[in-house]
Amino acid sequence: MVNYKIEGMTCNHCKMTVEKIFSENGKKATADVDYEIVSVNETLTEEELEKLRNRLSEDGYTLGNVK
Repeated sequence: MVNYKIEGMTCNHCKMTVEKIFSENGKKATADVDYEIVSVNETLTEEELEKLRNRLSEDGYTLGNVK
């Protein structure tokens, strides 16, 4: 598992939204509100990161680098 820093999640609804956005982009992810991370099974490419960052920012989340 690879963990990425994510900011803006405050509740389980946020967790579900983040996981749904990853799923819509073909990635199975598990978000953790308490640790402010999202875990995926593989390292994301720069292209994937950029696409996810743009989409997540539309909902108020900030995807960071590997934690």
